[in-house]
Amino acid sequence: MADPQTPSARWPWQRSLQTRILLSFGAVFLIALLLLLILLGRVVYQAEITAAVDTLEVDAFLVANALDDPLSGFNAEFDQFAHWEEEHERPALPERDEHATSALDQPAAALAVLPASNRLQQVADRYASNTGTRITILTPQGVAIADSVAPAASIDNQIDQTEVQAAMRGLGAHEIRVDPASGQAVLHAAAPVSQGTRLLGVVQLAQPLDVTLERVRKTLASFALAGLAALLVAGILAVWLGRRLIRPIRNLESASLAIADGDLQRRVPVESADEIGELGRAFNSMAQQVQITVEKQRQFVANASHELRTPVTNIKLRSEALLGGGVADSERARRYLSEIDSEADRLGRLANTLLDLSRLESGAVVHDEQAELVDPALIISAVTDDLRLRVESAGLALSVDIPAGLPAILVRPEQIEAALINLLDNSIKFTPPGGTLSLGVQAVDGVCRITISDTGPGIPADDLPYVFDRFYRVDKAHSRQSGRSSLGSGAGLGLAIVQTLIEENNGQIRVTSVVGEGTTFTIDLPTAGA
Repeated sequence: MADPQTPSARWPWQRSLQTRILLSFGAVFLIALLLLLILLGRVVYQAEITAAVDTLEVDAFLVANALDDPLSGFNAEFDQFAHWEEEHERPALPERDEHATSALDQPAAALAVLPASNRLQQVADRYASNTGTRITILTPQGVAIADSVAPAASIDNQIDQTEVQAAMRGLGAHEIRVDPASGQAVLHAAAPVSQGTRLLGVVQLAQPLDVTLERVRKTLASFALAGLAALLVAGILAVWLGRRLIRPIRNLESASLAIADGDLQRRVPVESADEIGELGRAFNSMAQQVQITVEKQRQFVANASHELRTPVTNIKLRSEALLGGGVADSERARRYLSEIDSEADRLGRLANTLLDLSRLESGAVVHDEQAELVDPALIISAVTDDLRLRVESAGLALSVDIPAGLPAILVRPEQIEAALINLLDNSIKFTPPGGTLSLGVQAVDGVCRITISDTGPGIPADDLPYVFDRFYRVDKAHSRQSGRSSLGSGAGLGLAIVQTLIEENNGQIRVTSVVGEGTTFTIDLPTAGA
């Protein structure tokens, strides 16, 4: 059954982060490639058109230079056509048949208007073959003399064409226009044939634009093939990168499931210093904390069970003896009943202590009580007044040092009093008669420092790191026999509660001890102005 909190994947690729990385990477690359091809296509097209125009204009000028050479004798033929036009005042050519597809379809009268010029026709044919273009030789009036494709008489007058007009002015020009016969775009260029200032004629070159576009297509095809190859390489790189990125995430998933199944020792390998590496380190830290917490909970349950089992066993044994009638002595029966009552009180204190500790750690007590600005001297005075009689009854001396002008602290007074009472109670329990207890307070580096010292037996160095742990007791036998702890109930919970109370008031507590000389607890609470 699917987890209701797991979002459903609408598309198959949404179920795989690696696929999404691959598709995103490929889409970005493909879009960039298409944009690049479009840009390159425009650049290549313009470059090819410019190159074709330049080539066509150069070829036109080369043909014109060959014709206007006085040694070539072509000027005589141009003169012949000029005289012929003057003598005959050549009429306009008949209109072309719109349905004609070639020069052979034109009227015969149109083909015999001008005299033939074999030399100019040969020049047109030869240069057309060499350059791969159509060459038309025109008179200064735009009348065709020779053409490499069709009979000259079948060609319309070209006097109005842009390139012809520019050539007659001695300039170079070009134009792209559609051939009405074929419907194809054709590039035209022209150059003047002149001797000095005299214009003999015009050379007009034409080249279908398909030739140039074919080069553009080939160039773009080569770019496209290179782009596809790059896309393939990028795809392979994306697959490798996706797997490399997904591998630590899959390791995190595997480790999470393993920890959920109870393998608290499981960790993920950290192979990088980037965000994923930081995530792995954070996960390992979290797993470590979970392991510590679970181990503490297990230890807590074991210790709590042990602490509860002892009084329950004592109650069970004595109640069975009383119920079985094996106790005939009334004095022993009363002693058994007194011990049962004492063990029941012990169970009650332990239950209440566990409840208080649970409330402290959940924050319930903190939220119920409001912090307030108080003079630490008032709290310490109240604590010493409450415990002075017990100190004297235990045969101990109490030294209190409260200087004037202490800064106020923002705390919950009842909690600080409870913590101090518990610490003093421990000192009273473990300090032999004739010893001394010291309670002092001073302002140091923005904190109010409270110290509680005794001249008891001290705490072994091996036990110091654990004195604030739940159910931890340095002297287990003595702790079990004592019932005077106000918070700990003799089960090793007193100092754990003290630490929780101090930390809930933004303070810190630490302990130092020397075996045979005594123990000192130090509490730092922030002052109101810190």
